[in-house]
Amino acid sequence: MHHYLLLSGLWVWITGLLFAVIHSGLATIRCKQWFCDHGIHDPRYRLYYTLLSVLMTAIWISFVHQLADSPLYHADGLVKIVLITLQIAGAVVALAAFQPIDGLAFLGFRASAQGTDPFIVKGIYRYLRHPMYTGVMLILLAMPEQTWNGLNLALAVCAYFMIGARFEEQRMLVAHPEYAAYRRTVPAFIPGITVDQAYR
Repeated sequence: MHHYLLLSGLWVWITGLLFAVIHSGLATIRCKQWFCDHGIHDPRYRLYYTLLSVLMTAIWISFVHQLADSPLYHADGLVKIVLITLQIAGAVVALAAFQPIDGLAFLGFRASAQGTDPFIVKGIYRYLRHPMYTGVMLILLAMPEQTWNGLNLALAVCAYFMIGARFEEQRMLVAHPEYAAYRRTVPAFIPGITVDQAYR
């Protein structure tokens, strides 16, 4: 493999790590409390967080597209059909994750009735704890056409989802003690794999 591709892959992961640190740091209770003490309360904080997340994501993807890249594969025939089917399934799962959620509160346009981290067990959340992450990961990993940077980006996003979900659940346990029982019985990302298996 050419050294420039290794360097590109390294930059994808470095910038992904930077994104993850900023994004996760801003979601911590301590950070939220600091902004609250300085006059930025929910839902305004949530709205700013959402807008910043969109901006950082756009900057990250734009940066990755500027790096030297090389195609890895181009699926055809039955393999392509299977991959596209998986992507459609991922889209369905991701969209289903939004159905029980108050979209305006999620984006920060109004306060949530349950607080900043609502505990939802309706719809697809009866079967998966993080269906949004599952859906997006399916879409990214089942791309019928893939490049070197694209694969590294997909893997970096998946890694962040899996690690970030752990921190997210710690916040949920503090806000909703009953989340512990839910966490023990409902799989995180894949049906049939519960928390002890997913994080072992």
